Amino acid sequence: MSNDGQAATSPPPAANAHELVTVGRLARLWRHVRNRLLEGILVLLPIVLTLWIVWKLYTILDDYAIHPMAALVIFKTRLLPGTEELPYWFEAYGAPLIGGLLALIIVYICGSLAHSRARHVVDGILLNVPVVSHLYDGVRNVFQCFNKSGEKATPQRIVLVPFPHPGMRLPAIVTAVSHDIATNKAVLCVYVPTTPIPTSGFFVMIPEEEVTELNWDVQQTLQAIISGGLTAPPRVSYNKPATPVAPVGKTMGEG
Repeated sequence: MSNDGQAATSPPPAANAHELVTVGRLARLWRHVRNRLLEGILVLLPIVLTLWIVWKLYTILDDYAIHPMAALVIFKTRLLPGTEELPYWFEAYGAPLIGGLLALIIVYICGSLAHSRARHVVDGILLNVPVVSHLYDGVRNVFQCFNKSGEKATPQRIVLVPFPHPGMRLPAIVTAVSHDIATNKAVLCVYVPTTPIPTSGFFVMIPEEEVTELNWDVQQTLQAIISGGLTAPPRVSYNKPATPVAPVGKTMGEG
């Protein structure tokens, strides 16, 4: 009787095989859905990040250029005889469009005057105003680094800086090299871009012996930062020591 009871309670082999087949199909279906979701994220993420960056740039342009110009257009239009009440479409769409066109025209005119005497006159005025002169000179020097027309472009130096602790490193762009007064050792002035907008980075001064030379160029570095590492090159000189620059007034053979 006991043998008959055990045979009655145990599931038939056919039922176990059917359950295994069902589980295998569900597992394959889940893997298929998971892979498609991951592929969809990889397709959408660059598009979303690009649109988000463009939207941020447009928001800044709208706040500081298009909106003020549109307000000026509306103000000037209301001063005309018989135009105290402006239609909604003009205030919502017409004035911003005209303001954007005026902003582009102003930028174009400023570009045309970049090498004229008027530019030197403006520089002379702003560089002689107390407090303002220091700010203007610093900002002007930064933007002059991006305008190297007529000069041979030099490769930008990319390094890794230890941050937020020595076990982690961030890519940075070397903007200048200074030297410590006490030790005469090289101190790098670096700009550390941040994800996903590289223009929102920060400035750091760090001894040259504490950085690591990075084998990426500027384009590869910025693409990796914007994508959050998705487009990072497969090989990185993470542990390659930096090549020190000889201090001012000394040669490499001197002690």
